[in-house]
Amino acid sequence: MKTSPIARRVKTFAASWAFLAVVATLWALATPIGAAPDEPAHLIKAASVVRGEFIGERVPGGNMVRVPEYIAFSFDQTCYAFHPDVSADCMKAVPGDTDRTVDARTTAGLYNPLYYALIGWPSLLFGDSSGILAMRIVSAILETLFFAISFALISSWHRATIPLVGFAVAVTPMTLFLAGTVNPNSLEISATVAAFVGLWTVLRSASSNAMPLHLSIVFVAASIAANMRGLSLLWLALALGTPLLASKRDALRSLWRQRGTRLAVAGIVITAAAAAAWVISTNSLGAATSEPGAVSNVPGAGSSPWSGFVWTLSSTFEYAKGIVGVFGWLDTPAPDFVYFCWAALAGGLLIVCATVLRGRAALPTLALGSGVLLLPAILQAYYIHAGGIIWQGRYILPLFVCLTVAAGIALSEVVPVNRRLSMRIFASVLALWGLAQFASFATALKRYAVGADADWAALLHPNWVPPLGIGVLLGCFAALIALGIVAFLLWWRADRGGLATPEPLDENYADVTRQ
Repeated sequence: MKTSPIARRVKTFAASWAFLAVVATLWALATPIGAAPDEPAHLIKAASVVRGEFIGERVPGGNMVRVPEYIAFSFDQTCYAFHPDVSADCMKAVPGDTDRTVDARTTAGLYNPLYYALIGWPSLLFGDSSGILAMRIVSAILETLFFAISFALISSWHRATIPLVGFAVAVTPMTLFLAGTVNPNSLEISATVAAFVGLWTVLRSASSNAMPLHLSIVFVAASIAANMRGLSLLWLALALGTPLLASKRDALRSLWRQRGTRLAVAGIVITAAAAAAWVISTNSLGAATSEPGAVSNVPGAGSSPWSGFVWTLSSTFEYAKGIVGVFGWLDTPAPDFVYFCWAALAGGLLIVCATVLRGRAALPTLALGSGVLLLPAILQAYYIHAGGIIWQGRYILPLFVCLTVAAGIALSEVVPVNRRLSMRIFASVLALWGLAQFASFATALKRYAVGADADWAALLHPNWVPPLGIGVLLGCFAALIALGIVAFLLWWRADRGGLATPEPLDENYADVTRQ
């Protein structure tokens, strides 16, 4: 019996969500407590928010709140941070009653509480460090939910091969590492790309019966993305604005006449306004530099905006490593092979785009590419005098994931792909993707088990052992990646078995071949 398109899409979504969620959960298990960027601060914020304390008392260096001892003590368990040769066995046990409530300071006290409310509730159920692991798993499930939505939507398109390649490039090891930690950056990334892909789907199928569902996805994803971090509104504005650049005005007018479109836009405006109100009222982007002497020892503080701009722009390729994978407290880079893979895949997409695209269809990729290149330098220039050098490569990930998908979308309209070619493309790309993902996971796990400079053989006698054990985690990760790739290839061959050449270009899009 033939499966309906809706049923196929639901199965695609469920399978991809399960796959990505388990991968992110393995990262959560393999990462010691606090071994992620500012994770202790985010843990304290999450535990305080679900206990009704959204901001706490402003004190020098952050905000003071009341949380369980095992959450507050996570700061004291980061003895390995910035010391790649120090394994995680240096962590101290939580003293006394792990569940007693104590004062704790967090630098995330002024952040929007939405993410923390969504993932902090397990801390109400557990009285020891298992609550931290539970919060990580909840965050992994939520983050990968929006990645799975994006994958399912792209898979439903007629010309999906190259956009799916762009999506694979978007899911860097860093995105999955962040998904397995407590940090709003993770949900910001996946919700932003889901809103972006959802809007492209709306523009591609304006007359579809699934339009209400697609608009709902855009609304929910955009509303969540807007309320993650201080700069989230900027990323979201670019993610939702760039697809419109390649659409014809008549198509946009027709879309605007639909009541569902206007309701979705109104909802996004309201939730974005709420996000802006929070940022402005709390001064969350500037509070850290408003205290006298607060940043006097921060590198770069007091420098001119121009020096900040030039320094950041000249460090673009170094910051790009943070897009692909720099784990822990920026002290555990991925292997060089991983950076090579992503340079080849992302660079190949963008070079071909620059070569073949013309006219309005090139604008989304051009706008997003310019944002990824220039916005870090512009923002650092604005901040450097008072706040010093604050930029990290992962901050631009919400735009990067949209950029690679946009490049795939644009190329799909000019590069014909039949079934045989699509299988070859996927086999090549996913082989590199899978090897790079495993190499990143194994490298990070080894760093915390025995130290970065130790031999791989030292894993047979590790200093620190994560939950389930090193062998089990490595074996499960390798098997999951391999099975996921094989399952995708088999599914694609069966689902697109009749694919010969791409269908005609939709009349709602720009003519990408126009010179």
